[in-house]
Amino acid sequence: MIATLVVVALHAALLLGLPHLGQVTRAGQDAGSFVTRLIAPPAAVAVPAPVAAAPPPRPTEPPRPRPPPTRAVDHAPKVAPTAAPPTASPAQVSNRSDAPGHTAPAVSQLGPKPAGASFGGQSAPVPIEPAATATEAATALAFAPQAGDAPTRVPRAAELSYRTRGHIGGQPFEVPTTLHWRQDGQWYEIRWGLYSPRVGEQTRYAVGLLSPQGLLPLRAELRTPELRDMRLDYARQRIHLSASDTEVPLAAGTQDRLGVLIQLGARIAGDPERYPPGQTIELPAVRPTGIGRWRFVVEADETLEALKGQNLPTVRLVHEAQDDQDVRIELWLGRTLDYLPVRLRITEAGGDTVEHDLVTAWARPTPVAPPAPQAPPAGPPAAGTN
Repeated sequence: MIATLVVVALHAALLLGLPHLGQVTRAGQDAGSFVTRLIAPPAAVAVPAPVAAAPPPRPTEPPRPRPPPTRAVDHAPKVAPTAAPPTASPAQVSNRSDAPGHTAPAVSQLGPKPAGASFGGQSAPVPIEPAATATEAATALAFAPQAGDAPTRVPRAAELSYRTRGHIGGQPFEVPTTLHWRQDGQWYEIRWGLYSPRVGEQTRYAVGLLSPQGLLPLRAELRTPELRDMRLDYARQRIHLSASDTEVPLAAGTQDRLGVLIQLGARIAGDPERYPPGQTIELPAVRPTGIGRWRFVVEADETLEALKGQNLPTVRLVHEAQDDQDVRIELWLGRTLDYLPVRLRITEAGGDTVEHDLVTAWARPTPVAPPAPQAPPAGPPAAGTN
């Protein structure tokens, strides 16, 4: 009987304790269920639930239009390196139209030649043939800073045609002529030819390097038709004159008659405010018969009619003859034409006169020249050296 009562008591205790244990277990389960019920949509406190259900940026971004721009931005760093321009040499940086620290011209009337502007086809432009070895070019560029620190900006390559007239040897003439000014950022080449059955040939040519100081001539020629050339040796600082087979000293900044026309414009373009009326620009000069100095005085601006009826603002410069072998030069440079010649009037020592008036002007890009060849070794290595 007692055993029966004990069994009954145990069963009762178990039965009475079961609700308690069940309550604790359910309380643990209810805690989780309770939280779940709090974030369920029917509950008022469930308002923050969408923030947890969606990525944080979505509520503040437009739903669909954003992905394409995001992909473009992600790919941009991969494309940018291939679009970077090649590193320019010091001469190229110093003479580029967009070179840092230089004031770009307000407006340029020098544009590309339109298709069909001339009859017949035109040959493709070729690079300028280097006029010196790499060693000779480096020597010349190292000599250039002795010419001073006046800023320069050379004009872009261009082809300019002129109405040319005057008197040579007492004979009047009028012919079309063309000034070919070519530059590729490192080398430059200038050619201006004149031919008339009455007066024969008067062709000038010059080639050289571009430096932060502007034009650095290496060779200049005059064909009348006899060829007379001037070769500038920067290593020896001498100029060889073929007309007399002599040598004369080479001064820093020396220019020939063609080069000075471009160098003057490059100097003024580099800092126009530096050259008001009355200012003088003086440069060493080389001519077939010897050396001298170009001394140009800046005069008041003039507006000239050119380019078939257009009015061009120009800066006028005048060089008076310095001796009985020198020439008088009047030069009008186009302020909106990269400071290239709009009019040029020459009075020779013997009385001959030539005037060039601009008719057309076109930009003509020049392909980049191949690297200059290396100078050959001075001689065989000394004994015992490798």
